[in-house]
Amino acid sequence: MTNEPMDDSFAVFTAADLERIRVETPVEQVEFHRDLASTNDLALELAGREGFRFPLLVLAESQTAGRGRRTNRWWSAGGALTFSLLLETGATQLPPSRWPQASLTAGLAVCEALEELLADVEIHLKWPNDVYLQRRKVSGILVEAPRLQPGKLVLGIGINVNNSLAGAPDDVSNMATTLCDVAGHRFPLVDVLVRVLDKLARRLDWIGSRDRELRDRWRQRCLLTNRRVQIDTISGRLVGVCQGIDDEGALLLHTDEGSQRYLAGTVTLLDA
Repeated sequence: MTNEPMDDSFAVFTAADLERIRVETPVEQVEFHRDLASTNDLALELAGREGFRFPLLVLAESQTAGRGRRTNRWWSAGGALTFSLLLETGATQLPPSRWPQASLTAGLAVCEALEELLADVEIHLKWPNDVYLQRRKVSGILVEAPRLQPGKLVLGIGINVNNSLAGAPDDVSNMATTLCDVAGHRFPLVDVLVRVLDKLARRLDWIGSRDRELRDRWRQRCLLTNRRVQIDTISGRLVGVCQGIDDEGALLLHTDEGSQRYLAGTVTLLDA
């Protein structure tokens, strides 16, 4: 099931673009919408329906209620790339114990794809689910599991591509950037999407087969290593120095109470 654009002359994604995605990437089916509240919400809903082929891409030209982790919301304007990939985790070797690794691996794939589009830039992972370009956020990732649907996982990804931050809220414009801001020109969204989906498929295949190389790449790109950070979790707040990422994808933090590891939490850089 695919909702094709009715008039290609006004579409960001044309019918030809959607066909290119199906031909050039591992995606088996595309669920396309001009406007959508949240690609992750729709992907979670579709996980419980019959008749879909996986990986299933949920793609929107405009997302009005995108979600980040916890109560955060993903702000996006026209020109942003927003999509979710619904996976059958058995086929990609992603049991629940490896979901923290899936988030980091998706971030790594985004880093590598964007690096091919931009020359001489710094692109890092900010644990657990953000990508930073020249020390500003350019992408966010949200990994969710559908309720009552074991064996499926949703990877939601938002990337600032051609969306100007001129109209963004101050808290966004002060810490974010876009590809067009850095490069000085716009990018065809389908080109960025195809590149990201290709990298994502390749790196997810490494989980369970090339773990050591995968972990080395997380660690090399970790924005937080050796920096003073604050982490907020459901158990409270701690401040310490980040010691990197462990083999399971947990953040390692050295505090006055000793070394701690976290599989979830919200991190704030204190020495930025």
